[in-house]
Amino acid sequence: MDQFNAAVNANLNILVVFSLLCLSIAVLVLLGVALTIVPQWNRMVNAFENLANTVSTELQPTLSEAAKLVGGVLKLQDLAQSSVSGVTDKVEDMTDNLTKAAHGAKKGSEIISAGLLAGIKAYLSAKDK
Repeated sequence: MDQFNAAVNANLNILVVFSLLCLSIAVLVLLGVALTIVPQWNRMVNAFENLANTVSTELQPTLSEAAKLVGGVLKLQDLAQSSVSGVTDKVEDMTDNLTKAAHGAKKGSEIISAGLLAGIKAYLSAKDK
């Protein structure tokens, strides 16, 4: 029985040593991979920092230019609205003038037609006598 225990212990010792050797090799491989990732991670962090710096430095001038542009657009909108209201006023004035002219022409044509009718009646009544 002691021989059996010694043989099993020897086999277990060999298995444990082999497992620890495999584990150490795997850790070394993982360290090698991690060491290649660290510089890439550094470059990525630096790129994000540069992006943040660029955005922070360029955002303020861009926003001020956008504010100027919006102000110009609002001025153009006000100008267009005032022009449209001016044109509307002129169209209303022209409509009033045309309405007055039409009423005047109607009144004038009524007077002329009444005078013409009176003249025809007078002519016809004089012709009968």
